[in-house]
Amino acid sequence: MSVDQTPDVELAARLAWINKARRLHHKKRVIGLAGVVLGACMVVWWKLDAAVPDWALWSGIGVLVSSWAIFVFVMVARWMWVKKNPYRPPD
Repeated sequence: MSVDQTPDVELAARLAWINKARRLHHKKRVIGLAGVVLGACMVVWWKLDAAVPDWALWSGIGVLVSSWAIFVFVMVARWMWVKKNPYRPPD
């Protein structure tokens, strides 16, 4: 249900607040997801093919660690935003 379709002002404000919290750091979440997939593919590639050089393993692990660090940063940043901006119903 979108904000435009709700006749209730408090429900519309709550939906707008939830949508704002969901949109925070969207690009970073996508980058983190792509990094996790890329890092896992590199590690699996190294594991399944004997001809792959060792840099693929270490690069894959590095990409995985940095991508998970981005995910953790986004979770903490969103949690801090929610703590600083709690939902307040309109008066």
